[in-house]
Amino acid sequence: MNSHVYLILYIMDIFSLIKTKSIEKNSCQFLKFLEYFYETYLFGYDIKSWNYYNNIEHITNNASESFNNSLNKLFPMKPNFYELINKLNEQEHLSYYD
Repeated sequence: MNSHVYLILYIMDIFSLIKTKSIEKNSCQFLKFLEYFYETYLFGYDIKSWNYYNNIEHITNNASESFNNSLNKLFPMKPNFYELINKLNEQEHLSYYD
């Protein structure tokens, strides 16, 4: 068996163990969550797509947060429309040369 099959079997084993313990403890709310998790993530998605580490350029939202921070510094007060457009045009021009 390849590693992907082992991973799926391992995840399903852990899921079954958690579900069994939840039934033993009569954790109704958690059982509802487990059902949602099963339908949404174990059945609804391909488990191979859970980990995006090697598949996408940014695995966090750091780039977005950084841009938001720079905009907050650029506009400490709410600008009028024309100031906004001018500053954003300047920022766009700068981004081509980074």
